[in-house]
Amino acid sequence: MESGDGLLLRVKPRAACLTAAQARALAEAATRHGNGAIDLTQRANLQPRGFSPDGARVFAEAMLAAGLAHPDPAVERGRNLMAPPLLGLDAGIAPGTAALVAALEDAMAGWPALPAKFGALVDGGGLLPLSSESTDIRLRQTAGGAVELRLGGGDALARCTPTQAVAVATGLAHLFLSLAPARRMHQAVAAQGAAAILAALGLQPLPDATPHIAPPQAVGLLPGPVLGVSPAFGQLRAEQLSALADLAERRGDGTLRLTPWRALLLPGLADAGEAAALGLITAPGDARLRIVTCTGAPGCPRAAIETRAVAARLAGAGIPGLLHLSGCAKGCAHPGAAPVTLLGGPGGFAVIRNGRASDRPVATGLTLEQALAVLERP
Repeated sequence: MESGDGLLLRVKPRAACLTAAQARALAEAATRHGNGAIDLTQRANLQPRGFSPDGARVFAEAMLAAGLAHPDPAVERGRNLMAPPLLGLDAGIAPGTAALVAALEDAMAGWPALPAKFGALVDGGGLLPLSSESTDIRLRQTAGGAVELRLGGGDALARCTPTQAVAVATGLAHLFLSLAPARRMHQAVAAQGAAAILAALGLQPLPDATPHIAPPQAVGLLPGPVLGVSPAFGQLRAEQLSALADLAERRGDGTLRLTPWRALLLPGLADAGEAAALGLITAPGDARLRIVTCTGAPGCPRAAIETRAVAARLAGAGIPGLLHLSGCAKGCAHPGAAPVTLLGGPGGFAVIRNGRASDRPVATGLTLEQALAVLERP
């Protein structure tokens, strides 16, 4: 897609895993053909930036050669599947999860053309469960062997076997096309009801009272050992990715794992020193982790402010709790409500409490200093 700093591309590693060789290939191509900036996304993907049309074409060829894309553009477009980041390493992940991920990815290659953001998720619990993440179709492999199926925005679930789950998810993909004009499953659920959609596929809907779960802590030294690192405000430099690839090969198991929490995991590392020296966040208590922000200007043409510079200032101010900083009212970085949202606009900053970037602010037309004074008040 077009952005303020050129074309923005998306790389979707299979099963949330990059080999060190793949990471180096991505970093080299992002530097040579783009501007070297790489966003980590909430779908556990990488988004290198700053490409010309010719540069994007050559980069895509490099990703195909590295095994990071499917040669059929239609299949690649629909290959939106989140998987547990420690799949194959975490003994706490339910048995059968890896097989379910592989079977669903194979099935998705034959799904009909769906809206670009339509996706699926397979969870298996463990150290870093995906319970906090939203998507259109959720499959959760349980320790007992059954699979729980949930719909985005729904209040019902259905249970089935792993084989049935893949067939049902495929049926949902086809059924969704008849639920137009919905572009995401939560819109179809709002119109039809989750129970009715599940029943249409011959499933027995059950009430789903699963409480909302906060995202797990993925930064710092984790059991395994695993080192979780995060670039400041979600954007990695290509040279940092290349250095991490070298580190994974020298000190870890030779892989980097992607998470939907804008963090990278390096299995096998028990020391954070080298990663911290690269300018990456390695401490779970780092104030920058409490700030969620979008790309901002000039990368996004809609943004009115350079969000990352403002975010650094906010981190230094020591404001407690989660803070959402947005360069426009669209609020891409945090679509849901946040305890505090700071919105930058042509007329200054606005402060929104317990709402989205598009909600009514409690104060508007502020300078950054005035906004900080408001944010420091309870």
